Amino acid sequence: MSRHIKRRDFLDGAMLALAAGAAMSPRELLSLGAPHGSPPIIDSSYYPPTLTGMRGSHDGSFEVAHAMAWRGEKPSKYTSLDEEYDLIVVGAGISGLAAAYLYRKQHGPESRILILDNHDDFGGHAKRNEFHIDGRMLLGAGGSQNLETLNFSDDVNAFIDEIGVDIKKLGAACENDFVLHTLHSEHGVFLGKEHFGKSRSVLGNWWGVWLGLGDWRQMVQSLQLPDEQQQRLIALIAGEKDLTEELSLLETKRYIEATSYMEFLTSRAGLTPETATLFEPFIKLFWGLGAECPSVSEALLLGMPGARSLGLVGKLFTRVFGYVSSKVSFPMFPDGNASIPRLLVRHLIPNVAPGNTMDDIVTARFDYSQLDRSDAPVRLRLNSTAVNVVNSKDGVEVSYVQDGNALTVSARHCILACYNGIIPHLCPEMPEAQKEHLRYGVKIPLVMVNVLLRRSAAIQAMGPAQYTCPGSYFVSVMKSAPVSLGDYNGKTDENDPMVLWMGHTPSPRIADGQSARDAYRLGRYKLYSTPFATFESEIKKQLTEMFGEQGFDAERDIAAITVNRWSHGYTYDYLDRYDPQWEEGQAPHELGRAPIGRISIANSDSEAQAYVHSAIDAAYRAVAELG
Repeated sequence: MSRHIKRRDFLDGAMLALAAGAAMSPRELLSLGAPHGSPPIIDSSYYPPTLTGMRGSHDGSFEVAHAMAWRGEKPSKYTSLDEEYDLIVVGAGISGLAAAYLYRKQHGPESRILILDNHDDFGGHAKRNEFHIDGRMLLGAGGSQNLETLNFSDDVNAFIDEIGVDIKKLGAACENDFVLHTLHSEHGVFLGKEHFGKSRSVLGNWWGVWLGLGDWRQMVQSLQLPDEQQQRLIALIAGEKDLTEELSLLETKRYIEATSYMEFLTSRAGLTPETATLFEPFIKLFWGLGAECPSVSEALLLGMPGARSLGLVGKLFTRVFGYVSSKVSFPMFPDGNASIPRLLVRHLIPNVAPGNTMDDIVTARFDYSQLDRSDAPVRLRLNSTAVNVVNSKDGVEVSYVQDGNALTVSARHCILACYNGIIPHLCPEMPEAQKEHLRYGVKIPLVMVNVLLRRSAAIQAMGPAQYTCPGSYFVSVMKSAPVSLGDYNGKTDENDPMVLWMGHTPSPRIADGQSARDAYRLGRYKLYSTPFATFESEIKKQLTEMFGEQGFDAERDIAAITVNRWSHGYTYDYLDRYDPQWEEGQAPHELGRAPIGRISIANSDSEAQAYVHSAIDAAYRAVAELG
C-alpha cells in the first residue's frame, strides 16, 4: 500500500515547538517554509479537497499559533498592506462564513470583507474529502457530519433556506438504512479478538436492542458474552429490578446526574468494564471519552441501556425516547456538512464555482484562484494565521502570518470566528477575567479517516457496511454517506470502489482527580505525536480482522487514505459531572463572548455546542453586536 499512499508523518506538536525554540529565533520560527516576501501561489490547479495523507490540523496550520500560545512569540515587525475593509473575519469555518454572509446582507453587497484562515482549505471542521478513481468521484466527510434540524432556531431555518438547502429533499436523498441518518437502522457490532477473545460481527438494530425493542433478547445472546454477563445485560435492558430502589425520586435524579455511566453499569448492574465497552462507540464519537465520562442521565439521553432499571420514571423515559428516536432523521450531504461552507463561499464569491443550487454544489469544481482577488468585494485568504487583533482609533487592526510574512490589515469591524482558546492570545487589550472564561472549554480531539477502496465486495459481503467497534482502535467503520444528489450517485455496488469512514478518539480514560478537560488535553498531545504510519497500520490491521475472511486484502484493495486529525476538534459541551450549573448568562462561554470594542466573537465555542446551527446562531449574534 505504501507505494500508492503518500505518507506525511508528523512530530509531536510540543516537541516541534521546543525543538524550534531551541534552534531558531522567534522570528525564524514565524517564517515557516517560504522566503520572506514570496507570496503564496494559488492557481486553478490548487485543490485541497483531493489531498490525502494527514489532513485536518495539517502541517503548516498550527506552528505559528503554537509559538504564540505556548511561549508568547509574535513577529516584532509587520508590513502594513494597502488594504482596508469593512469587516475582517478570522476563521473560515461555518460560523465565520455565515457571519460574512450576514454582514454583507445587512450592510450591502458592496461591503468589503476579508476572511482569514490558518488552514489550506476553508470550512473548518466541515471538511470535504474528495477522491477520484476509475472515472468516478467519491466523497467523504472529513469532520462535521449531519444537520440537527430539530434544534434549528427560526434564524437558522431561514438562513439554511436562503442559501439554497431544501431540508426535505436533502433528507430524502440519503438511504434510509444509514445509521448516521436514521438511528433505527441495521448496523453491525464488531467484537475484536483482542478485547472479546475472538473476532465476530453481529448485525441488527442495536439502538432498538439497547432500548429493549424488537427481538432484543436473541440479539444480546448472539453477542456470545459469558453467560453471567449475558444474563446481567438482559436484566439491565429488561428492567428486571429497580437498581435504585432504595432511593427516592429526587435522590434518583441526583444519582443519575452525579454518577458516571460506567460506575452505574459496574457497581449497580454488575457488568464488567469489558462488557460496558459495548456501549462506548457512540459515547466516544459524541464526547471523545469512554463510559466513565458522561453521567447516567447523559448516557441514557444518547440511547444507551439502563432506563428501565431505574424504576417507573426510567421506564416511561424509555417509551418516550424510543418513540421520538424512531421518528427522527438527520439530513446530510455526501461530503457531510462540507457542502454548507461551499454554498456560502459560492454566495460570497460567485466566480469560485458554477451553479446555483444545492444539487450542483456537490459536484462543482471550485477554482481556488478566485478566492482572494483584489477586485472582489469579498476575499478569502487561506494559510493565514492571525496573531494580533486590536482596536484602533478608526476601527480594528488585524495582523497575521502567511508564508512567513508578518502582515497587517485594517477594517471598521472584526469578527473572531476561531477557536475560543486562541482568542486571549490574539487580543492583548482583553480583560484577564474574560480571557479565563475563553480558556475554560477544551476542544475534543478527534480523528476521522476516509479510506478509498478499489473494490467493496469483501465489505459488502458482510452486510450493511456500517459497524460500531467497541474496544477497537477505530470505534466506527462505516461506508461514506449514501446520499445521491444532483449528478452525484452515492450508491455502491459490490464491484464498485467505496469510501469507508472510520472514527478514532485519542483521549485516555479519565483518571481519579482528572476532569474531562484534562483528558482532552492529554488526548491532544497524544494526537500530535501519532504519525500517519501508525494510523495506516491500525487501519490495515482492523479492516483485515473485520473483512479478511471475505477476501479483503489491504495491500491490494486500499487506494488512498485521508486522516483528518482534529487536535482542536469539537466544541466542549458542558458535562453533568465536571461542570457546575451556571445561572443564565454566567457560563464561561457567555461571559467569554462579550464584544471588545469593535471586535465581536462568533464560533460554536461561543455557544458551547458543536453543531452547524450553533455556529450560525453565533454568527447572527456577532453581526448584530457590531450594529
